[in-house]
Amino acid sequence: MNNELIKILKERNIHPISYKRIKSVYVINNKYVIKLNTNNYDIYRYLISKDFLYFPKNFNNINDNYDMFLYIDNIKVNNSELINDYIKIISILHFKTSYKREIDLDEIKEKYENLNKKILSLKNYYQELNDKIDHEIFFSPSEYLLIRNISLIYSILDNLIILLDKLYKKIKGEKSFRISLLHNNVSLSHLIIGDNKYLISWDKSYFDNPIYEIESIYRKYYKIIELNDLIEIYELNNRLTMEEKCLLLVNLSIPKRIELTNNTYSDTKIINNEINYLKKVYELLIKYENEL
Repeated sequence: MNNELIKILKERNIHPISYKRIKSVYVINNKYVIKLNTNNYDIYRYLISKDFLYFPKNFNNINDNYDMFLYIDNIKVNNSELINDYIKIISILHFKTSYKREIDLDEIKEKYENLNKKILSLKNYYQELNDKIDHEIFFSPSEYLLIRNISLIYSILDNLIILLDKLYKKIKGEKSFRISLLHNNVSLSHLIIGDNKYLISWDKSYFDNPIYEIESIYRKYYKIIELNDLIEIYELNNRLTMEEKCLLLVNLSIPKRIELTNNTYSDTKIINNEINYLKKVYELLIKYENEL
C-alpha cells in the first residue's frame, strides 16, 4: 500500500484491515474502492442533476485526486444477458443527458469529404490488391479467401458512397443534431450488478453524438449480439433518427485495410474475421440506404 493511499485512508478515518489491488483500483476491507490519480467529481454531480443514478455512491470532494466508492459485490451473469443490460444503461445515459447543438456546415462538409476520401482510397487499394493477387500463379489460403469474398467488399464500398452522399444532403438541411454524454469506456466489465446496476470507469467520458458509442459497442461485441438486436434494445429508451442510424452504418461498414504479410495463418484469420463482420452489417446497410 503506497503513501498516497495511506494518507487518504487516514484522512477519512478508515483503518485498513485488508486490501487488494485489482488493476488500477484498490479494494479496502471489502467495503471501499479507491482509484488514484483521477477525479470525476464534476461528472458525478452532472449525472445526478440529470437523474442518472446508475453509478456507485461516491465519496469524492471537488479537489480530491482520486475516486472512492462503496464496494459492490458483483453478481456474475453470462455475457449474452450482460450486454443487454449494458446497452440499456448506455441508452438511458444518452437519453438523460441529450441536448441539441447547432449544425456547423463547414464541420459537416469536412467530415463528409474525409469519409468519402477514405472510402475511395479503400476502393482503389482493394482493386490494386485484387489485380496483384490475380497475377499470382498459386494463391495462398489467405489470398484465396480474400479474392473469394472481394465482391462483398466492393459492394459495401459502392453502397457506402451512395449512402454517404444521401446522408450529407439530408444533414445539410437540418438545423441541429443531438449531443449526449458518452461513457466512452466500452467493456462489459464496467457494468457491475448488485442491488442495482452500476456503470463504473468514467475517466474517458465526453460529449458527442450517441452513435459513436453504439459503434464502439458493436465493434467490440459483434460476435455475441446482432446489430439489429443492439439497435432494437437501445431504442427501447432512446430513439435514433434515420440520419443517426445511417451515420452509424456508414462508420460501422467501412472495411479495414487488410495488408497481407508473410504469415498466412495470421492473415487468413484476420480476413475471415473481417468478412464475417462485414456480412453482418451489409444487410442493414442496404436497408438504410433504401429507406433514407
